[in-house]
Formats: sequence, structure tokens, C-alpha cells
Amino acid sequence: MLLSKYFPSWINAILVFLQKVEWRGKHRFYLWMSKRYGNKVITHTIDCRPFSVPVGEWCFWLEKGPENYYLKEFLPFCEVLNQLDTPFTLFDLGADIGTVSSLVAVHCKQLKNIVAFEPNPKSFEILSANLHNLAQPVKCVKSAVSNFDGFATFHADPERLNDHEGYIVNSGEGDTIVTSLDNWRAKQILADDVSLEETLALKIDVEGQEIQLLKGAKALIESAHRVIVLIEVHPEVLNRTQHAPEDLFATAEQYREFDWIVPLLQNKQVNRKFSLFEQVPLGQYDIIGISR
Repeated sequence: MLLSKYFPSWINAILVFLQKVEWRGKHRFYLWMSKRYGNKVITHTIDCRPFSVPVGEWCFWLEKGPENYYLKEFLPFCEVLNQLDTPFTLFDLGADIGTVSSLVAVHCKQLKNIVAFEPNPKSFEILSANLHNLAQPVKCVKSAVSNFDGFATFHADPERLNDHEGYIVNSGEGDTIVTSLDNWRAKQILADDVSLEETLALKIDVEGQEIQLLKGAKALIESAHRVIVLIEVHPEVLNRTQHAPEDLFATAEQYREFDWIVPLLQNKQVNRKFSLFEQVPLGQYDIIGISR
């Protein structure tokens, strides 16, 4: 139960303050808290609603709270979405605890609804609670996303309340549900359960299933009026899956034309005639794709 993960309100208020300010010994205190209270959450208030983050996730201490979560990368994504002249549906694929969904809800006036997929049961519990009070309709789906329907083995750190680097292995067995977006969408149409806008935003952070996810979303991508993609490029994940960033771009481009930009580098345009890491320093990036 998530209730057991909360601190008393007065302790929570102190911890929120300590996360939001810079002070000597902050990282040592974070390590101490993680060791002793790694199964608990700290609850912030964003846009007059609660949003909980795991104690043991350093990025929320480093970035001074979830409302400041890597804004140099995610605000440009919101700026692209704010240039749209139509409402859009956000697919948060690999939603973790819902931080990106929350940022889009706060910063994007055209957001109509959210569909959030997350396979990690620990993260999913927090995700559901965090997105429950959004003004926009939200559907949270406890599932990994790939190019098939079935089950897979989920690998994650069992000691962590959430592990946003967890990934699935398609071994033909396991207890983690997997779906493709096209199959999921077909089921929702039959059930009349979720209404999708003609313009779609796909935030993709699925730790090695990016290519499979895109292949399983062929019909969804082709049928949309406009598609905006935010996809993570992570050298370690690419090495594990034996792919290059260009493989990710090329898979999406099988279904429609995209322009790619790197928000962390002042929206630098990606020249598809060259490899990404010939144009930018080797590192981890969230890349925005804008359909033509």
C-alpha cells in the first residue's frame, strides 16, 4: 500500500525543503536517507496537487524537486507541443512515476489526455497516485510496450522503490505483461475506452525496446495527423541492444518523415546524412522528432 510509504506531514515538509535547496552535505544525507528509508516517498505539491517521489532517487535531490526535472531537455519538448494548433494525446511510454506526464500537464495548454505505460509494479503504484488528480483524463496501463502481445521477464533492482533503468527480456515467459501500441489501440477502439486525438506525442523511454515499440506502433504513427516524438538515446542501452541512434531514427522514418533536434544542445538539428555522435559529444540525450 502506498499509504505506508508516506512520512508524517511535518517530516515530509522538512524533506521537501531539503530537496529544494542547495546545502553542504546534501548528497551524504541523501545516501543516509536512501539506506534507511528507501521504501518511502517524499510528497511535493505541483500545480496544487500532490506528487510523490522516491527517497532513493538522486535526480529529485539534484534537480530540486520533480517540478524542475531536467527542464533543459523537457521544456523544449513542451515548447514544440505548445506550437501545435490542435489538442494532442500524450503517450508516456516508460512512464516511471509520471514526472514527464506531470511536466507536460503543467506546461502544455493543448494537452487533451494521457495514456501512461509502466511495467515496474513498484513504480506503477506511485505513477497511478501521482496522475490521479490531473485535470486531464489519464489512463495508466501496467504493461511494457514492444512489438508483440504476451509476457516477458522484467529486470530491475529489487532494492529500489523505482528503477527507471529496468528493462524487459523477451524470453517467451515471465510475469510482466507486454503489448504493442497498435494491438492496444485496437482493443481500446472495440471497448470505446479511450479517445485519442489526431495529434499524438510519444515520449519513449523503454530501455532497449525503442525499435520494437516503434514497429509495434506502425498503424498508430501512420494514421495520426501529426506526431511529436521524444526518444531517449542512451549509449549504454544501445551497446546492450547492439544498435546505433540511427537505427531508432530510421525505424520511425519507415512510417513517416521526421525532423530530429537535440534540446540539450539548443535544439541542434540532426543531419541524417551523418551519425548522431559525429555531430554531438557521446552521451545520453532525449531527442525530439517532429513529423513533417
